[in-house]
Amino acid sequence: MPDTNGNEGVENAGRPAYDVRFAAIETRLAAQEVDVAVIRANCATKEDIQLLRTEMHAGHERILTLLYEHKLQMQSAMAQQREDFLTALAKQREDFHTALAKQREDLHAALAKQREDFNAALAKTQVDLHKAILSHTLKLYGFASLVIGGVYFIARYVH
Repeated sequence: MPDTNGNEGVENAGRPAYDVRFAAIETRLAAQEVDVAVIRANCATKEDIQLLRTEMHAGHERILTLLYEHKLQMQSAMAQQREDFLTALAKQREDFHTALAKQREDLHAALAKQREDFNAALAKTQVDLHKAILSHTLKLYGFASLVIGGVYFIARYVH
């Protein structure tokens, strides 16, 4: 009579009991070997996990290296832009100071010309004023001498 494992019992006289049990164990062992092979094929081993961990660390290091290089490039580019900006600002400031100095010189030249024109006009006006005063003085002297001559004539010849 067969037992619950599918093996024939000891009652089977055609085969010895140990051979049957040994054959069952070999069958089970072969099935277990197949199952272990499937599990090994489907599951990662410690070496695979370590290899994956190493690859992840290497990838992480590559990313950090690239980020650091990008940071250095950005800092270098920003420093270059800052230098270019300061150079352009210095040039613009120099141009502004040059233009301002030219305007100041033009203003001083215009003021000097205006001052000279004003002084010339003032001198001309002063000369004209002196001529007018002299003319009026001469007219006054003439009138005074006429009045004195008239008074003398009246005083001398009228009696």
